[in-house]
Amino acid sequence: MKKEMFKVNEVSLHYKLKHDTTNYPIIKNSTDAAEILFDSWDKYTIGLEEQSKVLYLNRRNQIIGLYHFSTGNINGTIMCNKKIFACGLKILASSIIIAHNHPSGNRSISKSDLDVTKVIKATGEAIDMRLNDHIIILPNGSYVSLADENLL
Repeated sequence: MKKEMFKVNEVSLHYKLKHDTTNYPIIKNSTDAAEILFDSWDKYTIGLEEQSKVLYLNRRNQIIGLYHFSTGNINGTIMCNKKIFACGLKILASSIIIAHNHPSGNRSISKSDLDVTKVIKATGEAIDMRLNDHIIILPNGSYVSLADENLL
């Protein structure tokens, strides 16, 4: 994947539905997604506060958008279904990958991580926008994938 030649479009209220996705990367596994997500994080704040992001994918698993939808504090952030899916519906995403960081570097998957994943997965199923993964990004660039851990 040629990350250096690709810049993910930030989702905005003025997103144009007609766009050429020829050169957009295809997500084949959690490593592909985690690399793009980590590259999008501000390296000065990744260890200071929790943030949440979502990758929007088309039917080919190509990234059609990246949205930073919340910033919290050292202990947590809020993942709002309305914001996640409103943007996804606006750009006609077929699936999503949600992500947040653990500023502490702790690889543990918390009960709240599992709970929010369950809610987002159910919402996505109801509107035909599948949740492909929930990735926890750590400040050192490593990650934990709930899909890889069979926790989706």
